[in-house]
Amino acid sequence: MSHSPACDVVVVGAGVVGAACALYAARAGLSVTVVDRGPVAGGTTGAGEGNLLVSDKEPGPELGLALLSLRLWSELAAELGEFVEYEAKGGLVVARTPQALTELRTLAAEQRAAGVEAVGVPADRLPDLEPRLAPASRAPCTTRRTPR
Repeated sequence: MSHSPACDVVVVGAGVVGAACALYAARAGLSVTVVDRGPVAGGTTGAGEGNLLVSDKEPGPELGLALLSLRLWSELAAELGEFVEYEAKGGLVVARTPQALTELRTLAAEQRAAGVEAVGVPADRLPDLEPRLAPASRAPCTTRRTPR
């Protein structure tokens, strides 16, 4: 006696990774069942901050994946509209020493070449962007990064 499966794919975990796997499997024409021991996004996804950051990534595979993720999230947010929370924003990296500033400027140039918008921010503008930064963090300069 043969039994046909109730679905093509079982996804274990109803967080962001499981939901993405289920979405793309369903879009590929597969029938999908998602199972989780708790509520949707009730584990790591629900406890996370939800930021998609490129500001700390050097050019290479990790930055490439982060840029791909940003593009996919943007497309998904446009498609799903009010059914998904998505806010495109950048990160702020602070250089506290002249050497760190030199290194940060080098990283920013490398990231720009990889497709990241990296913008220098003068120290006196930091309170406008992050009013709770410690005064020692306000010198000498920072770089703000947002994806293109």
